[in-house]
Amino acid sequence: MKLSRNIAICSIFLGLFGIVMIYSASSYSAKLDFNDEFFYVKKQALAFVAGLVAMFMGWKLNLKYLNKFKWAILILSLILLGLVFVPGLGVESFGAKRWLNLGFTTLQPSELSKFGLMIFLAGYLSENPPDKFKQLIVPLISGLGMCVLIVLEPNMSITICVATGLLIMLYVAGTPKKWFVILFVLAFVAAVVLIIIEPYRIKRLTAFFNPWQNPQAEGYQLIQSYYALGGGGLFGVGLFRSRQKYLFLPFAESDFIFSVIGEELGLFGCLFIMAVFAVFIFSGIKIALRAGCLYHTLLATGIIGIIGLQTLVNMAVVTGAIPPTGLPLPFISAGGTALMTYMFVSGVLINIASPKPKSNHKM
Repeated sequence: MKLSRNIAICSIFLGLFGIVMIYSASSYSAKLDFNDEFFYVKKQALAFVAGLVAMFMGWKLNLKYLNKFKWAILILSLILLGLVFVPGLGVESFGAKRWLNLGFTTLQPSELSKFGLMIFLAGYLSENPPDKFKQLIVPLISGLGMCVLIVLEPNMSITICVATGLLIMLYVAGTPKKWFVILFVLAFVAAVVLIIIEPYRIKRLTAFFNPWQNPQAEGYQLIQSYYALGGGGLFGVGLFRSRQKYLFLPFAESDFIFSVIGEELGLFGCLFIMAVFAVFIFSGIKIALRAGCLYHTLLATGIIGIIGLQTLVNMAVVTGAIPPTGLPLPFISAGGTALMTYMFVSGVLINIASPKPKSNHKM
């Protein structure tokens, strides 16, 4: 019960904290763009309420149905990703087609689909252990198909996240070391090729090594992030008092919201949020290790692997530890689809950790 409580408390706290920080980071730009300083906050608050319902559903869901409908979940995930390329349905922003226009709101399929793949892999690999190469074919094709659709949006960061999640699942499922090393090398080579063939990715890599070489272009965002984090010092300038949010720091309410946290709450504020994420991630790992069957172990592994990886990458990007890439901070960054999805899978983790009759462990 302690692990379940950790997941629930951390998820709800991070979601609520995200609403506060989104207001702080976006109020000025939202007032200018939409004449409503609460524009992003209202959307995130509605998503949080829906997320609480989704978390409860994930907690009470009979997980055997996720396994039973794993193929449908995979196919639906791929279809949603494909629909972003349909004219009039897909929404383009900053040169990327990552959203679907539902009329009353937008939906970001990649936030759903990456967990859809993990659900499929958990069910398939638990029934077909990858001890032979032929057992790797279906997982690899499904993962490759999803990565291709996401990278075409383009969304390199989520592509890497999904590919890494696939490798983690294959490793935990028992893929022979020889095949795993080969797959890892191929994935690394593919990532390098994807960077080389796109000039803007090369420019981002160059900006990582020396952002001041082009401070008004590729290096601008990272430099502004440095100013925010450096300006915060140990204790920050105070909640709602960020200076970088006044149109200096791009995507302050989404990809670079951790920079605003650092500016307003300082190093100790950042360390506290990192500690909350650490409790969530390590609790998820323990849930995976203590799960009663391979299916539940893989399901928990996929969920915590995606969330943990995305958290680490986001924080590493805004602090300049790795080359810049657009990846939101789980639970906190603006994005209703993402928040509801994270809360649903948090409910699934709670579900896995909850005591069950022995019969429920048999898949």
